[in-house]
Amino acid sequence: MTIPALEKKIAATGLTYGRRRDVSYRAGLVAQVLGAALLAVLYPLENPFYTAGIMLFEAGVLLSTVSALISPSWINKAVFVAAVAGISFQAAGFYAPEENAGLIILGGLGLVCAAAAGMAGKEAYYFGYWDGWTLSAIGFPLMVVANLAARENRMFNAVGFSALFLLLLSLAGRKLKQPLPSSCPSKTCPPPLQ
Repeated sequence: MTIPALEKKIAATGLTYGRRRDVSYRAGLVAQVLGAALLAVLYPLENPFYTAGIMLFEAGVLLSTVSALISPSWINKAVFVAAVAGISFQAAGFYAPEENAGLIILGGLGLVCAAAAGMAGKEAYYFGYWDGWTLSAIGFPLMVVANLAARENRMFNAVGFSALFLLLLSLAGRKLKQPLPSSCPSKTCPPPLQ
């Protein structure tokens, strides 16, 4: 699938996007899907290891944000900062007073989900993927706002985590079907053929 408009945009910015960077981006998407799958399965079972799914999801978001190519570059930086800040807030939440720790950790998770929504929105904007629009405009924001505004609702979260998993699976499947950019022998690569 060739998208000339995207190739022209990338060429006009003077940026390069090689095969390794694209593979890292896709690996981050796969980690997000696997993390969401663990969360969707273990959370309804009330298994305490559902947090492993959250950590794998967050690692995937961080890897994707490091490897992403979003133009204009300030959006790329904002998405990366949101992911790093969210993970940092969650780590700080473990050292916060007990009455504030839960809210700080949830706020950090919200920032990571904002970064994930940015990645899904990037795919939606560049390629017109409906699942990317759904994740970025509805899925991630709804889950974050519902968990920050109200007490935890296990049924709502179980259904929501399952829906996020299915949407992420669909989005990652579409991205993995796209051809990789050609490899380049030096540090300067031609614009990707997507």
